[in-house]
Amino acid sequence: AKIPVWINLKFGEISFDSNKISYSCPDCNQSTVTSLIKVLFFNSEYSIFASDGSASENDHNYQRSYPIQSGLKYTLKANKIRQHAKSIEDLRDRSEKAMMSNDIINLVAELQKYLITVVKPPSLKGNERLLEKIKADYKDDFNQAFDVGRFTILCDNEIKLQTAVTVMKKAEQFHLIVSEDKDFFDRLSKTHHRFHNIKLYVPIYDVYIEMQATLKRFTTLETHSVIENPKLSHLFYELIRAWKPKDSSKEEELKYASDETLTKINDVICEWMDEKGIQKLANRYKSSLDIGILKPPQLNEKSEIEIDNNVPLKITQFTYEQLCKFTPEKVKGKAIYVLLYDYYKKYIIGDKHPASCHDFALLLQESTKQELEEDVAISQALETYIPLQANNYPYTDGDDHEKQKTFDCHQHVIEYLHNQEEKKSEQKEKKVMIIQGTSGSGKSIFCRYLEEALWNNYTFCSKKAIPVYISFAKFYNKQNEKDIILQALQGKHINKQSIDAIREKVSFVFIMDGFDEIFDVYSQNHNDNEQYFFNRFHLNQWNAKVIVTCRSKVLKEGDIKTTLIGENQHHTSTMYLWPFTARQMHIYIEKFAAMKSKINNNKKDNKKDENGNWNSQKYEETLNKYPNLQKMVEEPFLLQLILDVLPLLQKNYGTNTKISRAQVYEVFNDQWVDDHAQKIIFKLKELKVQMNVSKLKSVFKQYCLDLGLDMLLEENKSLLNWTWMILKMKQKYECG
Repeated sequence: AKIPVWINLKFGEISFDSNKISYSCPDCNQSTVTSLIKVLFFNSEYSIFASDGSASENDHNYQRSYPIQSGLKYTLKANKIRQHAKSIEDLRDRSEKAMMSNDIINLVAELQKYLITVVKPPSLKGNERLLEKIKADYKDDFNQAFDVGRFTILCDNEIKLQTAVTVMKKAEQFHLIVSEDKDFFDRLSKTHHRFHNIKLYVPIYDVYIEMQATLKRFTTLETHSVIENPKLSHLFYELIRAWKPKDSSKEEELKYASDETLTKINDVICEWMDEKGIQKLANRYKSSLDIGILKPPQLNEKSEIEIDNNVPLKITQFTYEQLCKFTPEKVKGKAIYVLLYDYYKKYIIGDKHPASCHDFALLLQESTKQELEEDVAISQALETYIPLQANNYPYTDGDDHEKQKTFDCHQHVIEYLHNQEEKKSEQKEKKVMIIQGTSGSGKSIFCRYLEEALWNNYTFCSKKAIPVYISFAKFYNKQNEKDIILQALQGKHINKQSIDAIREKVSFVFIMDGFDEIFDVYSQNHNDNEQYFFNRFHLNQWNAKVIVTCRSKVLKEGDIKTTLIGENQHHTSTMYLWPFTARQMHIYIEKFAAMKSKINNNKKDNKKDENGNWNSQKYEETLNKYPNLQKMVEEPFLLQLILDVLPLLQKNYGTNTKISRAQVYEVFNDQWVDDHAQKIIFKLKELKVQMNVSKLKSVFKQYCLDLGLDMLLEENKSLLNWTWMILKMKQKYECG
């Protein structure tokens, strides 16, 4: 039995004898096709000639078949349809006349009878745009251009779309010929636009006119579209359509990503993506007002001429401006915005860098979180933190602070930040708050607590101030004072290229800790004779409130006025930390005991501390047996230090004995050396390295003493300030 098959011979010219046929079967690739029944021409300009003259025709019809008779010879020719103009001007003239011809007008009127919208362009494409498109898309062959004249057929639903196609396919009754029929409504077009495209041949002008039919909800024609910001996809297309990247992998990647993104946008517009997928994208939408799009560094100091002559820069500027201005309210618009933002973040800004204030806040928050997790001492201090009390004047020995009226330090700072935000419009805000306190009064831990509290209340709004903790000791560089903020942000993994955009968009709370630690170097560094820290550090370039801590009695009153307050005292607020009250000490001891118990319970049995389960009552009872320590424990750091060594103090000296501050430090130092020596021995054992424990402790202890002495001499501090020395030595060792 013979089975009929179709053979696609594509475009070209062939001649054959119908009695001598031999073609390969498209299924088995064997030369088993030995006869032809008929020939079908499809979407082409074609001709057919039979040797007896029974078939002799040139035609433009999109689909026509002819029978093949036995014993005749045939010549078949099929070419892609082309315009037949002599020049671009000729093509424009023919197209314009055809679009205004009675034949086309009658077809349009027939479509409109079915309440189908037919959109005729207000004018043909301009010569400049047409020449550019012909050069890029058709290799300078203007006769391949069919959209010089194009009608857009807009339908309410798929039934009306089918009606429109049916009407257009009856074009012969209007003296027109359907020459090409391509349906991209149910199969993907190159650009993923969804339409049914028909080319009509207008014989009287020998020209082709395009009729492109789609649904109203898929069109991006500005005056007819239900899509928000309908020009976006077309403008994006115009930027990347003819772009030929230079020999650069980065440009090639951007070109590929741009094409992919445009395709995804069209998938949303034309619903190739299902409703669930579009909704999922839309759910991620956050407006530019909320997230604050950051200006790309590529545009910094670039003129409009430079941008216009560089396609990647034009794409960068276009994307940035669209993200800043586009505020969609509907699902499709939001999904398109998210796609454009993802493209902007990944391919223009770079995945590792912030593309918005929201991104920047997330990066900074994650960096801060990691920083605190790696600092065990700070983490434990935050766990036992209790609110500090403060006043507008310093505490002096002999004051009965239990009876003095003080205020909550944290609440006071929060109110200050809130009030200054309200006063900003009145130009009366205080830009700086100075917090002073003695060594160990809790300044540093308060700063970290404040930073954590501000982050916990941060709502990821582009207008919300972002907290940044800055240790002067860590980030101050006398060679480059003005960039202390930049150095601090870089230390938190924010790249230098993003800083200008961040400075322009983001407001901050800079929590600058330990000015006294750099004062000697700062005061000797005559930077243009400017003494005021706010100006020296160029803080006026940032939209920021500044909180700065300084140890009491280290700077003279005159130094404080010139370096921290400056000429305008109205811009500065000052408060002083006060010692713990009995109530604060009680709460702290409860938290300390709970933390110690938790740490001990998490240890393996053979490593548990025999004193690890002391409860708060035992700590307080033991502490009360050393009356001369009562004044010391009013300072948070000393209270923590004494509680740490209290079991060992009791063991070494018994109870109801007079213990000096030096003895406390000695026991603390011995315990601290012992703990760290044990950790080092444990690590050495893992590496199968043996070392004498006593010798290691001796070396380690001497190292700590040398370090402490060097620090005192370096800072030119009083040898009586043991609290400051122990605190700094502990921080320096455990951080380094």
